[in-house]
Amino acid sequence: MDLNLNNIMYYILIVDDDADDHYFLRTALNKVIPQALIESVYDGEEALEYLNNCTFMPNLIFLDLNMAKISGRDTIKIIKQNEILSKVPVIIFTTSRDEDEKAEMLQLGASGFYSKPSQLEDLIDLVEDVKNKYLS
Repeated sequence: MDLNLNNIMYYILIVDDDADDHYFLRTALNKVIPQALIESVYDGEEALEYLNNCTFMPNLIFLDLNMAKISGRDTIKIIKQNEILSKVPVIIFTTSRDEDEKAEMLQLGASGFYSKPSQLEDLIDLVEDVKNKYLS
């Protein structure tokens, strides 16, 4: 694929340890936000290393909670303590539907908390909602 950076309007980072979740989220993002450059990392440690060395700060981060090495919970704590990174909206994207966990993540600085849907159409709707709230 020939990438033309002139057409890129958004830069989105996916942090999730499940390759299938990356694939489906990327599919939905490409459909809803075709002008986005999407990067993927597979755990919190890799995300923090990536964010500390990236050339362009993401416009949005999708962050899973339950990952090896550094959990999403610890990752968001570190992101929100960094003066530059703290401005990036972090969307918790998890299998959890726990309201206490949702409240905790929002208190830690998450911009949104979304449970992973099982159907692609529902995921597309979720991405549309995220785009309208955090990128428009």
